[in-house]
Amino acid sequence: MTCLAVLALASSAMAMGALGERADAVRFLSGIVLLVVVTRLRVPPPYEAAFSIVVVGAFWCDVGHWYHRVPQLDTAVHLLLTGTGSVVVFSALLTCTGPALGQAVASLPRWTPTVLVGMAGTSAAVLWEFYEWVAERISPGTMRVGYGDTVADLAVGVAGSLLAGALFARTARPRGE
Repeated sequence: MTCLAVLALASSAMAMGALGERADAVRFLSGIVLLVVVTRLRVPPPYEAAFSIVVVGAFWCDVGHWYHRVPQLDTAVHLLLTGTGSVVVFSALLTCTGPALGQAVASLPRWTPTVLVGMAGTSAAVLWEFYEWVAERISPGTMRVGYGDTVADLAVGVAGSLLAGALFARTARPRGE
């Protein structure tokens, strides 16, 4: 699925480049880099596929300006992207730290991966909101940010991360290697 997502992003980048929309082409290219990195993290295949689909959708929502046209689309994308991304971030932690963390988590109660995945996603959501704030300061009007938007985005991001963590804890508990 990730290969198809990369192909979708590559063809989108080429189309935007052909239309002279260089900034949009670069956005799609950055999505390719993100998904290529994700393929190296040993994310469980269903989560990698879900993340890939959500990333492609999120990029098209941004480039197509759908966030401004469709009420609550931004909220739904924050829920889905942070939820699926939380498993990706947690998988990155497991991959980078070696088998010890996976073994430790596997031996703990089932709620532990739920909380750890939730914390990973919440941390990523906070970093994203910092990015939105900086982008708005550099280029005012490009992001729909403000206190209310930030709090709502963080709230649904935490909810998405905890839901993904609960699903992850039930279906793909980390194993020691």
